[in-house]
Amino acid sequence: MKRPLLLLTVCLVALSQLFALPERENHPLDVVTITWWHPNSGIAGKATETLINRFNTTIGKEEGIVVQGVYQGKANDVLTKTKAIMQSQTTTDLPDLVQLDGAAVLDIRDDRRLIAMERLAREDGYDLSQILEAARLSVTYKETMIAMPFNSSTILLYYNKSAFDEAGITAPPRTLDELAEAALKLKQTDAKGRVTRYGFANVPTTYELMCWLGQQNGLSFITDEENGHTGIPTRVLFDENGTMVNFLAKWKALYATGSLENLTSDLNGAFASGRVAMIVASTSNLTTIEQMVGDRFELAVAPFPMVDEAATGGVNVGGGALWALDNKSGHAKEAWQFVKFLASPESQLYWHIETGYFPIHRDTYEMEGFKEHIRENPRSAVAIRQLLESNPRLQGIWVPSAYQIYYTFQSGILKMLEENRSPEETSRAIAREINGYFAEFLRMQE
Repeated sequence: MKRPLLLLTVCLVALSQLFALPERENHPLDVVTITWWHPNSGIAGKATETLINRFNTTIGKEEGIVVQGVYQGKANDVLTKTKAIMQSQTTTDLPDLVQLDGAAVLDIRDDRRLIAMERLAREDGYDLSQILEAARLSVTYKETMIAMPFNSSTILLYYNKSAFDEAGITAPPRTLDELAEAALKLKQTDAKGRVTRYGFANVPTTYELMCWLGQQNGLSFITDEENGHTGIPTRVLFDENGTMVNFLAKWKALYATGSLENLTSDLNGAFASGRVAMIVASTSNLTTIEQMVGDRFELAVAPFPMVDEAATGGVNVGGGALWALDNKSGHAKEAWQFVKFLASPESQLYWHIETGYFPIHRDTYEMEGFKEHIRENPRSAVAIRQLLESNPRLQGIWVPSAYQIYYTFQSGILKMLEENRSPEETSRAIAREINGYFAEFLRMQE
């Protein structure tokens, strides 16, 4: 009796192991978890959660990949937390993916823990020509695409169409000269001569100047090393090629109309309230501004104004991108699967509709859903058309001391207006200060 009993026991154990296999294969220990740090909140935050859920319940479920999105505050907060871990050398605490804006590039592009997206794409046989050229170049360093563009945007002119109609202005301004003319017509004052409506509001920073300087003569670089895309910048070029002086002369003429408000914050609110008739802002602001304006007046958008008729370079790709990091988990391929999903035509269509960021995948533009969205939301088409007509080599600047340089531009231009300095003197002063930041950074690298 012992032999049959022993045989039965062996069979039962074998059967139990056989039927237990599926459960073991689906055990959480067999699932690869990918962590994504991002700065997306509000509308973008909800869209981010939806995309993560879509991946986890489709491709992720099939491939055994779970993505965990972690909101880490604003873009600069994400960079600060990422840098802190990198400097502490605790690599295993790094996320698999991190979403950063252009100001963060210099801090991460040469780090040994960065995994270039071009490498992951090549290993997967992914054709990067599917990504818009301007978007690819926006994250290309030394001829390698080091990140995947994601929350990509350009800059637009937002204007109060109702105010334009009242002032008899039939078309949005194409150049800064036309902007000054329109601003003067749009200006309103009260009985005491105080301005109650400005034609335009802005104090240019790096964000606007990347276009207003870069678009001149078809294409101009603000710094050497092609705005930092081929190496660390050592000096500015705008004082040598005359682009800054040309721009400042136009800006000073605009200020002379008395219809330029030197506003540095809450431009959206000033515009939506009707205190300002024109602003320039990111395409990603479109949905928010539409909601803020409501039915107060007719909102319209137009291409970013050119400095002059020779400034044909267009606009650059701004926003942020996804970066893959080596945190010793060995999950780079799984992280790439999620990045590929986010870059897909379908995901890009959803992201565009929900957030206003433009699609980075070429095929999205051929989708019926995209065409229908554009027909129903013609304002969204303006940014797309503007970008496709721009020089793809017009790119943002990757510089050390990015935030100091941002304020150097802003304070230098304000001093020109408030102290009546000349464009030439202002250009020299701004160039001298920024070159000083470059020299200090390079000394620290020695």
